Amino acid sequence: MTGPELRVPLPADADPWSELFDDAEVMRFIGSGEIRDREYYAGLVQRQRDLAERTGLCLFSVLADGEVAGFAGIHPWSHPWGPTGSLEAGWRLGRRFWGRGLATAAARSAVELARARGVPRLVSMVQQGNEASAAVARKLGMTVARVHRSPDGAAVDEFELRLD
Repeated sequence: MTGPELRVPLPADADPWSELFDDAEVMRFIGSGEIRDREYYAGLVQRQRDLAERTGLCLFSVLADGEVAGFAGIHPWSHPWGPTGSLEAGWRLGRRFWGRGLATAAARSAVELARARGVPRLVSMVQQGNEASAAVARKLGMTVARVHRSPDGAAVDEFELRLD
């Protein structure tokens, strides 16, 4: 297997994203854990396409051996709590792609794209207990800067990485 490839998501990627993330275990540490429908992912794909057109950064589709495995990339943290407006490095893979180092490799590529575009600082918001995502953040060189409480009451670590 080769390393993951990142590409700006295609409209058709809403289908595999919807299928990959229609899994309570995948969504366990994402917000309230809500499973979203295909329409949600169609909107997310379009927002990422628009973001990529404006900035060159987005939540890219992660391809593993040509197959959509999930997403990884850089996008603005848009929730009304936490580091609103900060650029977040984020990643999410379907469960069958876990444990191969794909999330770390894809996130590392996205961080390097952000660095090349002069982004000075990135955050990653990781719900406490999500040891796999915390490990990815640490492998990227991120450290916990703050702890937030989500609207659902979960403790969320704000990992930070200075790129400047």
